Amino acid sequence: MTSKWFILGAGAIGNLWGCNLSYMNHPVTLILKNTDKLKQYQQAGKALTLNKKRYLVDAELADNNTLIEQLLITTKSTDTVEAVTSIKDRIAEHAKIIVLQNGMGTQQWVSDTFPAADVNWASTTDGAWLASPFTVVHAGKGVTRIGSITRSVHHADKDSWTDKLGCGFLAVEADEDIRATLWRKLAINCCINPLTATYHCKNGALIQHPEYLAEMSLIATEVTAVAASLGMSLFESPLIEQACQVAELTASNYSSMLQDVKHKRKTEIDYITGYLCTLAKKQGIAVPTNEKYLRKIKKIEDFI
Repeated sequence: MTSKWFILGAGAIGNLWGCNLSYMNHPVTLILKNTDKLKQYQQAGKALTLNKKRYLVDAELADNNTLIEQLLITTKSTDTVEAVTSIKDRIAEHAKIIVLQNGMGTQQWVSDTFPAADVNWASTTDGAWLASPFTVVHAGKGVTRIGSITRSVHHADKDSWTDKLGCGFLAVEADEDIRATLWRKLAINCCINPLTATYHCKNGALIQHPEYLAEMSLIATEVTAVAASLGMSLFESPLIEQACQVAELTASNYSSMLQDVKHKRKTEIDYITGYLCTLAKKQGIAVPTNEKYLRKIKKIEDFI
């Protein structure tokens, strides 16, 4: 029998991966945050829906006592510590754990919390959104990169990951430098998300309005300086060029941070711009533009 996966975080990416693992005939259990969510799932027929196809997936609450040996964490960064703490006693000492989410900071916390576990960090370019609870739309096909920060990705490890997770409809690749991959995504998010959330605009507006572009350029310069101080090389070309390219490719999209603001949800600013500003302070690097937008988003959150 194929090994069982537990998924903590029933948002769009969690739903997408639930379908993918079920497609590969893995037993899958969603860990839901409260009884209301569990009832909602039961009313949805105890299944996830993708492209009108239903995938039968179990669901339970955190207080179940089943041992967790394989765990995929797809919660929002803001919810990670509380959610993981709620199931901490259920996680096997040497469990396989994948942390797949936006921002940075929580990955290291998970690694530190479970020192004997095989903790892997992940980053995805797959696009997904929920048409309704437990009905997911795969909006853009990308790649999920998975890697460990404590060991190199040897050939055998790569084959193992491909065998386990690369046989579904989602593309998966082993990443020998997952920290750098996450840093590149963080850098782009710092350039785009806070600006779109502040000015309530689509991504494309950032390159169409000179005043927004000027701010994005300042942010990019500061992010690059912090990365360089840590010995991190982001892209072959300047970060601002990469950010503009992403803004152009996703011109009609609303950033996840703006969507959070629109739906009056707490954003992940602390794990994106906030994380960058904390590192900058430790490195003694001034990042006034990033600090400005951190304050702006925090002020917006005060009214949520």
